[in-house]
Amino acid sequence: MKKAIIYYSKTGNTESVVKKFENVDLLEVKSESNDPYQKKVNLTETPDIKGYEHIIFASPVHAFQNCRVMQAYLNQLEDLKGITIDTFVTHQFRFSWLGGLQALKQMRKTIESKGGEVRYHKSINWKSHKREQDIQEMIELY
Repeated sequence: MKKAIIYYSKTGNTESVVKKFENVDLLEVKSESNDPYQKKVNLTETPDIKGYEHIIFASPVHAFQNCRVMQAYLNQLEDLKGITIDTFVTHQFRFSWLGGLQALKQMRKTIESKGGEVRYHKSINWKSHKREQDIQEMIELY
């Protein structure tokens, strides 16, 4: 089974999580600007998902929602039917309901609009004592 993690990381936290995975292609989404409040996102790198059977979409939370760069990437995808999809977000908020769950909900809605189905999602709180446990749980699932 061909697997990939498609991620965007502004500060390096999300990237540090994806680098813990083994036997998977790491594909980074890039934008002209890393400004979380940019109105128009101009993507400079958009990974091709063709041929992948299992994908994790990973992103930080910005302004209590999915970051605009990952949202722009998901919006430009055409078809996610038949792909096993998982998602996770990283954030600094004390509680996941302060943006983590909202970001995951946004990702799910966009993925479902493209014919995909999210199997598993995780909100990874960077300040939580459970952070490493949450990361390990995600890795074991993959």
